[in-house]
Amino acid sequence: MRVFPDFCQKGEAVLKIGIPKALMYYTYYPLWKHFFEQLGYETVVSGNTSKIILNNGVMNCVDDACLPVKLFHGHVMDLLDKADAVFIPRLTSINPGEFICPKFIGLPEMIKSSIKGLPDVLVLDHNAYRNIKNAYKAFVDIGKKLTGSTSMAVQSLKLARMSQKKYETILKQGETPLDIFETGEGHEINNVKGIIGLVGHPYLLYDQYVSMRIIAKLRNMGYRVMVPENIENTLIQEVCNRLPKKLFWSYGKKLLGSGLVMLENNMVDGLIFLSSFACGIDSFILELLHRYNQRRYRVPCTLITVDEHTGHAGFNTRLEAFIDMIEWRKAYDNNLSTYGTSVSGG
Repeated sequence: MRVFPDFCQKGEAVLKIGIPKALMYYTYYPLWKHFFEQLGYETVVSGNTSKIILNNGVMNCVDDACLPVKLFHGHVMDLLDKADAVFIPRLTSINPGEFICPKFIGLPEMIKSSIKGLPDVLVLDHNAYRNIKNAYKAFVDIGKKLTGSTSMAVQSLKLARMSQKKYETILKQGETPLDIFETGEGHEINNVKGIIGLVGHPYLLYDQYVSMRIIAKLRNMGYRVMVPENIENTLIQEVCNRLPKKLFWSYGKKLLGSGLVMLENNMVDGLIFLSSFACGIDSFILELLHRYNQRRYRVPCTLITVDEHTGHAGFNTRLEAFIDMIEWRKAYDNNLSTYGTSVSGG
């Protein structure tokens, strides 16, 4: 007989667990979804980011938080009347010996203190700092809490990890989470002009409202898009091992490493950094990537920063100007200025 916590006292009805479509959703959704569904629960995802969701997040979050954290608040609010409990993982570490943004650690407390009328909050303490097995043990613990069965929790986690592995394998083949999750998101390009590397956190790149549909826009301009999720982890680790110091921010390491792999192997014709205003990790990592590029590779690159006030007009102007620069350089690179580099005449 299934043993439910307090929020699950609904007899034989299927309980709904809400998953906010923000922050690490695009990284771990297959794992979370299949884990809870294997336990016998229904998962409900918040809607696509909209002006209403963004405004709700801004109004119910502390002012100095970054845009992705504000958005997470908005997505939690979107689930208030849709789920019996809201899943909010406390992500302390996702890789041994590394950390991620400190705001992820305090996220459950931020939500509880900021949003009124919450259903029960289901917190998963994901901490792989000492050992990845500790993170998986947290899944087993929460599965046992929800079902009363350790063996059922272990089996559910095993199947969920298989789904996650399959998802990550597809990403390494050149797909993006949008291609997998969003129906009708076509990405076939008839006349490919080149490849643009797009470096940024997944909760920025794949949220179409926040990213201003940058992937679709680049494809419509005739360019394929390469993202950090397409790069093999072994290549990222290899290039980061050559850095003077170890990077202890997991996503900072992934962004810098994937960008360097793209540049070092001539995989892209240009590089775009997409960042959110007030992101401390990005301010360091993207500057470091920019310096490596300027000193060694000289690939056209640009930084686009987004916040809750970003509009399509200014964003499109930046994007179009960058693409124009790449195409101009391809056509007239004989006439580039000789400042800082040697250019053969023609």
